[in-house]
Amino acid sequence: MMKQFLMLFLLFNCGKAIAQLTVQAKQIESSCKLIDKDSSLQKKVYEQEEFMDHVTDNGASLTVYYKNGTVYRITEWVGLSSYVVIMDYYFLSGKLVYVRDEELVYERNAVTGETTGKFSKDDRFLGKYFFKNDKLFDEVSLGHNRFEDDEKHNAEKEFLASSKKYLALFKKS
Repeated sequence: MMKQFLMLFLLFNCGKAIAQLTVQAKQIESSCKLIDKDSSLQKKVYEQEEFMDHVTDNGASLTVYYKNGTVYRITEWVGLSSYVVIMDYYFLSGKLVYVRDEELVYERNAVTGETTGKFSKDDRFLGKYFFKNDKLFDEVSLGHNRFEDDEKHNAEKEFLASSKKYLALFKKS
């Protein structure tokens, strides 16, 4: 009887913790939507040579959205020959709280294999990564991307490192 009670207690409390993370992630997402709507934010744009180690075939840019020296959002746009990557990093109280990672793949002409210039509706990726105290605590994704089966890539480490690098670049300028 005691074991059954203990199992029920653990199941109830674990479910409660997971639900709290989901609520916390929704709260972060709501805060980020407010950041997106804030028209008072200033922006500084960096070209690919200023923030990347290599040049891409279709360009890249980094846009920092800030107010009174405080960064609220950084958007990294990278254009490649077959797809585009857009990563939005969101900050609250100077800490990374959310990354929205989107990969849009160009459609290809079935005969020539060349890109059509339009994005595929079926072949894309969207990832949402939620952070608290520099730790990834929740993630949701649709589609396939580099973090899925590759042991070399770690979403938490890569997003934290990139966000810190971009914040440092902004503070230097």
